[in-house]
Amino acid sequence: MQELKISAVVTGGGSGIGLDVARTLLAAGATVTIVGRSAQRLQQARRLLESGGADPARLCHVSADISVESECEEAIAAAAAVTGGLQAVVACAGEPRGQMAPVTELDLDQWRSVFENNVIATMLTLKHGARELVRAGGGSFVSISSISAHLTARFASPISSAKAAIEQLCRIAAVELGPSDVTVNVVRPGLVEVSRQDLPPEMRQDFLSIIPLHRLGQPRDIASIVRFLVGPEARWLTGQVISVDGGQTLNRAFDATPWVEPLFGKDRMRGLVP
Repeated sequence: MQELKISAVVTGGGSGIGLDVARTLLAAGATVTIVGRSAQRLQQARRLLESGGADPARLCHVSADISVESECEEAIAAAAAVTGGLQAVVACAGEPRGQMAPVTELDLDQWRSVFENNVIATMLTLKHGARELVRAGGGSFVSISSISAHLTARFASPISSAKAAIEQLCRIAAVELGPSDVTVNVVRPGLVEVSRQDLPPEMRQDFLSIIPLHRLGQPRDIASIVRFLVGPEARWLTGQVISVDGGQTLNRAFDATPWVEPLFGKDRMRGLVP
């Protein structure tokens, strides 16, 4: 692949998939600004990236809660100011799971939290990031979704609904921004090792049984696809949702019963609320 001579911003860049996206883009030659809520985590991420060989002159960090519009706008503007423009925006920030519960037991505050940290955060990143991409003459927006947006996973309606909303938002944005030479694509990860360390053994085994490649994903598996999507090789690719899941979408969603049943019991799982 060609060297990336671009300026990029990665939200959620202090850990997990976002950190590996930043590492991959830096290694490809990009200037990267990582954004996250925790200044301490961002500083730790920066030290980690620099110790791995990243050029400090091409790495910046901005602490912001991107679900708050003023903070998101300021963070995007700060990233654009580093090199005088942005050519890539990668929206990795988001609540990874949220409440696991039957629909008859959903907690409204937790539902709102999932949507604020996923849908609203992505919408604001797209809104302000796309403005900078258009001003720069074009570029790439990539959002991280989840295969839960596609598969019907019982008891995972908050995160599944939020990720589905993100995907539809990005498809619409791809149509609207195409005339400005801005591509908008979505990456749908399957289960990535870093984000699900608390899985019950039964659920982990269930995942392995439905993934044809029979392993959980690694952040680098997602980062490599993002690097392609923001590069010159993907300039005629937009409005796409790409599953990176070891083939799980060929089968079915995970079975959350071992997680949910101890909390609610069999009757409440089928909607019988006392």
